[in-house]
Amino acid sequence: MQNIIKRRQFLKTTAQCAMASSLVGAAGSQAIAGAPATNPVPATQPEPGHTLPGHLPKMLSIGMFIWNWIAMATPGEPYHDLAKVVAGLPERGFNAVRVDAGLNWCFGMAGQPRGEMEFGPWIPGYRDNLTSVNILGGGRHDVLKRVTRLMELAKQHGVYVILTSWEYQDSSWLVADAKIRAEVMAVPEDKRFMHMARQQDRLLQVLKDKGLERNIAFVEIHNEPDASQFPQGDQSKRLHQEAIAFLRDAHPDILVSGDFTSHNLSIVPDNVQVYDQHTYIWDLYWPVLYAQTIWAKEFDPANPRKIKLLDRVLKDKIVPYADFMQAAQNVRELWRGIDWLYYNLDNRRFDEWILEEYARREADMKLQATRTFAADALEAQQRKIPAVCDEGGYLYPPLGSKFELTEPGTSMFELQVDLAIKHGYWGMMPTTYCGAEHPIWDNIPWLRAINDRFQAGKLRA
Repeated sequence: MQNIIKRRQFLKTTAQCAMASSLVGAAGSQAIAGAPATNPVPATQPEPGHTLPGHLPKMLSIGMFIWNWIAMATPGEPYHDLAKVVAGLPERGFNAVRVDAGLNWCFGMAGQPRGEMEFGPWIPGYRDNLTSVNILGGGRHDVLKRVTRLMELAKQHGVYVILTSWEYQDSSWLVADAKIRAEVMAVPEDKRFMHMARQQDRLLQVLKDKGLERNIAFVEIHNEPDASQFPQGDQSKRLHQEAIAFLRDAHPDILVSGDFTSHNLSIVPDNVQVYDQHTYIWDLYWPVLYAQTIWAKEFDPANPRKIKLLDRVLKDKIVPYADFMQAAQNVRELWRGIDWLYYNLDNRRFDEWILEEYARREADMKLQATRTFAADALEAQQRKIPAVCDEGGYLYPPLGSKFELTEPGTSMFELQVDLAIKHGYWGMMPTTYCGAEHPIWDNIPWLRAINDRFQAGKLRA
């Protein structure tokens, strides 16, 4: 039986704060069982207009280790035992995983193997309740060797790896050595697409020398260049297209994707071999949670409780905004206020609020998801390439929130998987993020069921 928390149970839990220990959490505690029967039925899928390489799976159920499989790997952290985590993918129904390949960590800027390097925390002294960046710091790795080990484990367990990078978006700030960070950021923006393509080429050559290339699902030049430090608009498309052409010429046996979040068709290179748009349904957080709190005009860092919503969801005792900002200077400005908010949230109060807000917005969010998947699928069909959603969902939750584990919380994920099935997607990540550092990773029965459903192409009744 799937371990999903019912709406009524969740309301009772958050109101009384009496059953928190029974919820699925990062510590793997026992979940409240009882999900609605889905009675899956076969989907009527469109005929694919593309042909996949014969060694790749018919469908990709995608997990995501992001950068944490490198940076969150000290003793006691989720990725310390890499073999165990990779083995956990097929246990949960995943046959693919998307990772930061650490291209500039594998190789120096002139292309030489970089060797061992150290990783630090995201914000020194503040990691509680931060999603995907609650890193202790202090780990040291030869990243090229670690990528090779990941690929060996993937081959052992029948897992296919999507190799990408977040280095010009967020992951470079986890590098402890300021000189290495400076080297990476010193590459001029108009040179970055080709620079990353050349680094990816070097990595692929190493993996081919070791016979590991057949467990690569596809590669990306970079995660979301439309939301990263790259040229934008027409210049972005031209430079990105040149970098993809270089990789395709060097490795005609490897699929090369573009990877975007804006759904702006005009910037997608004409030569991508996988159509990959991140299908985030933003309604709960950008225009609501953030816009009504830390981004509101009336937000006063010295007195945040003047905003009613903050007064409702913050802990009784909070870290002053100015203190947190001083510690957070190393990370991208976008995340500083968000991380302050999450660090100071009372998760029980937050979950009460998000359940109410989700109920108000659920119908509009599901309509938006329906339209977005349909539009993306149509573009993929017109290009005659496979469609993939390897990142998305509807909420970037604080780490201690339980909302995603509830029946209303998972209903949005179930819908998005239905939409991916309906429109003939090749690959789908069933949740916002899904790696060993996230609470939903411990909900093995639900993950197995939703991944099996996608693989079988079965819609909910």
